[in-house]
Amino acid sequence: MASTVSGRSRRQLYGPALVAGLLGALGVTVAASRPWLRATATVPGLPPIHASATGADLVPLAGALGVAMLAAFGAVVATRGVVRRGLGVAVLVAAVVVLAASIHPSGATSQLTDGLSARGWTGEGYETATTVWRWLVVASTVLAGLAGAVTAAYGDQWAEMGSRYDAPTPDAVPVGRRPEDLSETDVWRALDQGRDPTRE
Repeated sequence: MASTVSGRSRRQLYGPALVAGLLGALGVTVAASRPWLRATATVPGLPPIHASATGADLVPLAGALGVAMLAAFGAVVATRGVVRRGLGVAVLVAAVVVLAASIHPSGATSQLTDGLSARGWTGEGYETATTVWRWLVVASTVLAGLAGAVTAAYGDQWAEMGSRYDAPTPDAVPVGRRPEDLSETDVWRALDQGRDPTRE
């Protein structure tokens, strides 16, 4: 009884995991192009100087991996078994990479100082602040990673698209039958296969 309930619970994770994964991947994709860090420097006699570094500047792969995760969760619907679980593993790996790079972005200091220098900064101190977009990437990556882990663990137990969505097999339509004996479905399948059922 317990195993039946457990199996049913795993199958019920399909919808929530798919929605969470799509939302997480979308969040990464959008927030990766927004400013993550801002710097403000004060130079005597000049107004405050501002500079920012976007996610694309600090983690160039973040946007691409976000799109890849989005595509992977879209493909989960059309796949099954080992392939579906493999997609979950791929999403999990991508999420870990983006999360690590978002927490410790390389080159942040140089990006900000270069931006300040281009606006007249001469080397005095400056203040930095993290924007909400960076935290959105972190939260979205965690969400997508958890959805990927669930897909990798239970994806092969989830519902699959019916066989009616599969490409017809060569022997799916009877050959040698009179046209009047063919159903409408048989006629359309034959046409999809490039055959004229009225001449067979």
